[in-house]
Amino acid sequence: IRTLKETKAPKTANEMAALVAYYVSELAPGSDRKNEITKSDIERYFKAAAFNLPAGAGFTLVNAKNAGYLDSVGAGQYKLNPVGYNLVAHRMGNRDAEEKERGRDRKAGAKRRPQHAKKTARARK
Repeated sequence: IRTLKETKAPKTANEMAALVAYYVSELAPGSDRKNEITKSDIERYFKAAAFNLPAGAGFTLVNAKNAGYLDSVGAGQYKLNPVGYNLVAHRMGNRDAEEKERGRDRKAGAKRRPQHAKKTARARK
């Protein structure tokens, strides 16, 4: 889990919760592999990955669900949904390259007018 965390570099506790759910459902050794995660999994794997432990691990799961990364399956259990899976599998760890690419595209295009300049231009008409 620590190597995965270092590779994927989650920026928030919500992203780390999605990463824990991904690890537990896809990469964990056979005896630890399961489809759902709970508050105790958040505490265990955040510590193992040397990620700052949130004050309320249960709230982290709710927040990750509200962010769209997990689905509730009842009784404090959550599972990774397709949005969370795609975040961990395809977006995390690749963000720096994507941000650089977006920055290049923006620089190559025409400069945008500031928001206040648009209002001024409309007022002149």
